[in-house]
Amino acid sequence: MMVTVRRTGLITTVATLLLTLNAGAGHAEPSMLGYYADDTSMPALKAEASILATAAVDLYDVDIDGNVTGTLPAAVRSVATPHHISLLAVVSNYGTSDFDPAIAIAILTPGPAQDHAIDGMVRVSEGLAGIDLDFEAVPPKERPHYTAFVARLAHALHVAKRVLMLSVPAVTRDDPTDSWAGAYDYPALGKNADTLQVMTYDENGPWGPPGPVSGLDWMTQCLAYAQSVLPPGKVNLGFPAYGYDWNLTTGSGVTVSWTEAAARLAKTGATPKWDDATSSPWFRYKAADGSAHEVWYENARSITLKAELAAQKQAAGISVWALGLDSPSLWRAILASFKHS
Repeated sequence: MMVTVRRTGLITTVATLLLTLNAGAGHAEPSMLGYYADDTSMPALKAEASILATAAVDLYDVDIDGNVTGTLPAAVRSVATPHHISLLAVVSNYGTSDFDPAIAIAILTPGPAQDHAIDGMVRVSEGLAGIDLDFEAVPPKERPHYTAFVARLAHALHVAKRVLMLSVPAVTRDDPTDSWAGAYDYPALGKNADTLQVMTYDENGPWGPPGPVSGLDWMTQCLAYAQSVLPPGKVNLGFPAYGYDWNLTTGSGVTVSWTEAAARLAKTGATPKWDDATSSPWFRYKAADGSAHEVWYENARSITLKAELAAQKQAAGISVWALGLDSPSLWRAILASFKHS
């Protein structure tokens, strides 16, 4: 269980890091992590600095040759340091417009590009708590290579007295053939990574029919599976600070933040509905152009239930994507839920 007590000074040993990022299961409250996505995340980072244990800075990438790029904004460190917030560099295989399987394959294949990438991740994590590896769209055939790469990267970071967190797709069972999640062998990864950040969001999205972004029933199953195959205290549970607005007329959709969803509900005069099966709010409305819309989102009620699950099942932490999409009311709902867990 992650602790929420802040620690002063630069963390100097892996053991001390794990007390901050991944402590034992005797604490009832999961630790709070927020993702810093861009400049729009800064107001929320400042507003929630007193409750955040960790900020994962999603400003780093690796290319097909193993070049790791990205820098930590000075403003982020200026907020994190006085509040003793641990910082992780999120390194992804994001390409020109999306997660790029070719980059993942190049880095996961043993060779010069992999060596260069590991050296680069150790370099960019200097002065930080460690790395959050966010490799997505990894082909399932790369499963052995991904596991072996994680072992190499974890070793290099541990030698440097830093930690490795993995952002992994949420699953309810292991299926090595699954086109999106088959590459991630939870039990094997848990032997080397310090934390698995299970991305329990995007259960549904504009690529398919309307539905909850993170239904409580689905999240419960994902957490149960993760905890059944991973050591205690190694599971972070992902929380979405957003929803989706499906345009039923055009067959498209857009992201709506926590505050945008509430504003859209009020502006359209729609009737809010609650799906009992998934513990998720949703509503329908007609836009000015006549198109029909359906919105699934998160509110205080749905987030509270998720936070109660995390606390009751002793998840190591709660990881919110993303600072800037949230509002203080989201964090208040999370914290309030602990009193009832």
